[in-house]
Amino acid sequence: MAEATKVFLDYTQQALDDAFEQVLWAPNFAELRDANKTRCAELRNRLEHFERRYGPSSDETLEILPTAKPDAPLLLFVHGGRWRPQPDNAFIYFADSVVNAGAHFVAARFATLDPPKVPTRMPDMVAQLRRAVVWLSQNARDFGGDPERIHLIGHSSGAHLASVLLTTDWTEFDVPANVLKSGTCVSGIYDLRPVMLSARSAYVKLSPEEEDEFSAIRHLDRVRCPILVAYGDKESPEFQRQGREFAAALKKERQPGQELILEGLNHFEGIRSIMDSRSPLAQAVLRQIEPSR
Repeated sequence: MAEATKVFLDYTQQALDDAFEQVLWAPNFAELRDANKTRCAELRNRLEHFERRYGPSSDETLEILPTAKPDAPLLLFVHGGRWRPQPDNAFIYFADSVVNAGAHFVAARFATLDPPKVPTRMPDMVAQLRRAVVWLSQNARDFGGDPERIHLIGHSSGAHLASVLLTTDWTEFDVPANVLKSGTCVSGIYDLRPVMLSARSAYVKLSPEEEDEFSAIRHLDRVRCPILVAYGDKESPEFQRQGREFAAALKKERQPGQELILEGLNHFEGIRSIMDSRSPLAQAVLRQIEPSR
């Protein structure tokens, strides 16, 4: 029998496609998804929260859960979901860990690929999230936030988008180059080449120039703040590789950063571990915010 053709590194086409299907590596996905929905509903009932529009389209909103501390730092969360629609709006499940620590929790809403009406591409998503950062920089004081202490966290495809924000030249957007004071990328993708070779290329449509621009690992000279790179050791080998190589590249370029391997956790359990403020990931994220207070 002929050996199967390798399409990227040591991956056959099927292996590469499977590497991006996290439900294959997380049999408890449906259970965790339902738990997130329940917890978000509970937090919305218990904690103060409100929405603000940051851009012209209906997708461009921020859900803000404020802390009681005045002039507090902000943590902007970019959700994941394969860059595709996530109708459940379940993106605040660890907000209380942040609010109780004295920071505002801000969940970004933005257009995704394959929306039901208006066609959206990845450049549109990036442009919207950049507008969100600019809006926070210009309006944080209106709800008790400190515009000079904006921190960023993203999960999965949201970690990819967060990494693009962390390698953005913010001086082009009339905000300080160091508008982001720290970044946390959990279970993300930082080089889009394997994505474009996988089944995800059926809906992720990028030119070679766009693939390059949105592959953060290729633009580390633009980084202006510490970056925490976290991933679970129960994730697919490709997601572990992406995290490991991104952290190593930051270290090689002498950029401030930290690699955190979340032991015993899969792709969805890792980010949810922040719900326990004593967990390694929660402690690492809160340490990044703490020095700026």
